[in-house]
Amino acid sequence: MFSYLNNPALIFITMGEDISINRNYAIDYFKGLLVIGMIYTHVLQFFSDPAIFDSVEIITQFFNLVTFSGFIFCFGYVNQLVYYRKSFANVYRRMLVASIKTLLAFYISGIAFQIFVANESLTWKTIYPVLLLEVIPGWSEFLLSFSMILFMGILLFPFIKWMIEKPSIFLIITGLLLISTKMDYGLIDTPQLGLLIGTDLFPTFPVIQYFPFYIIGIYFARYSIRFNWKILISSVIGTLIFLVFLIINHFQLPERFPPSIYWILGSTFFIYMYFLIVKWLEFHFNDISWLRKIGENALLFLILSNLSIFALVSSLTSWIVSPSNGFLITIFIISLVFYLINITKNSPRPES
Repeated sequence: MFSYLNNPALIFITMGEDISINRNYAIDYFKGLLVIGMIYTHVLQFFSDPAIFDSVEIITQFFNLVTFSGFIFCFGYVNQLVYYRKSFANVYRRMLVASIKTLLAFYISGIAFQIFVANESLTWKTIYPVLLLEVIPGWSEFLLSFSMILFMGILLFPFIKWMIEKPSIFLIITGLLLISTKMDYGLIDTPQLGLLIGTDLFPTFPVIQYFPFYIIGIYFARYSIRFNWKILISSVIGTLIFLVFLIINHFQLPERFPPSIYWILGSTFFIYMYFLIVKWLEFHFNDISWLRKIGENALLFLILSNLSIFALVSSLTSWIVSPSNGFLITIFIISLVFYLINITKNSPRPES
């Protein structure tokens, strides 16, 4: 395993969970799969063309549907194991640090987007609006939402601990959060509020609408959920509602920015399948180290992959790749990040 404690760069960039010997490998595998899917999607979005390769639209929309919700589920699951089983006084500082680290990751990725993709100069005029969250750069907003959801988990710490012990209350809260997707987003005219409850001013992953996946992840960890027929049926119903919407609307996707209830529900079956698959992998294999390491270093992979893609965009404006070549580029980027982690791990420590 990588030596986090001897490498400040790695401590800064992990997803904020405690580094312990008894890690949940299944959730690391889950995050690893999500990271691969997100990097692959970003590569295709920047360097491919659905008008030329029909499968690009299907691939990117599938990972768009599943990836963010899956990460939020993983955050909830891990935070239940690491934080919510303890007292607030013992964990709030670590939770806050996790949220701040992810916010810093947003700033790094967002400013890089403004420079490499939006072709803005590296000046305070570019940086300042990003720092104040007045401008939310593309392909980086998910990192900001990660940070805000982690911070919301701190603010609601006692309520979450109380709610998760009362399954009926948990179901009611989940339902109310889903209903929040019905609000009139046109009334939201400030970026900061839009990040919390959604807006149609810019692409965002609003905290309130995606929070059900966070508390569902907590619920799964609290009650050690594995295969469960009721949960399977519920997840199938959620995705069927999404599919019925597609059929009725001639396969036009439901609104993603801001998310409609159909978009939120669409990923439920796939997320449960991901969960069951990684649990199966954990049970049948001692350690899939490469996938685990991607999951352990998820934030590092997301930041460095974004920086790599943004830098390439500025110099390869007419480059168009097929889905298969896009996957090879994804493997190359992942290999590059592994290399950077290894040279950081193996770099000599300064003598005291």
